[in-house]
Amino acid sequence: MQSDDLESRRVTSFDRGKWLVPAGTIVAMLTCYGITAALGRLSLVGITAAIPFRAPVIVFFSALALVGLAGSYRRHQSRPSLLIGAAGFLLVTASKFLPPVMKVAAIGLEGAGFLCLIGANILALRARQLAVRSCTVQCAG
Repeated sequence: MQSDDLESRRVTSFDRGKWLVPAGTIVAMLTCYGITAALGRLSLVGITAAIPFRAPVIVFFSALALVGLAGSYRRHQSRPSLLIGAAGFLLVTASKFLPPVMKVAAIGLEGAGFLCLIGANILALRARQLAVRSCTVQCAG
């Protein structure tokens, strides 16, 4: 009886907090590219707006995605996803500190960072699915 309760807690612990990493990545990307697209459309109409504090928000949500990956490491045990996520966070953060003269390089670094964060999300999801599958096979057997 006690082992059944332990196994059910273990299986449900896989579901807790799995939204944090994808949500952090998506919100960081929307903050970066969505606001840029919206400001571009407004400028076509003739409305100019400046949002000076966008970079810290992007870095914050990228960090949130990395913290979510680190927090879920115990569930998915995927070191590559954690390393790729850390590289993505560092690339996004580095792109925000480049001088305005290097705008093209900053855009490339930022894009590579977001691709790394997306790749880390996918790797963590696959590892989590494999962990849940192996847990259910062990519990049934």
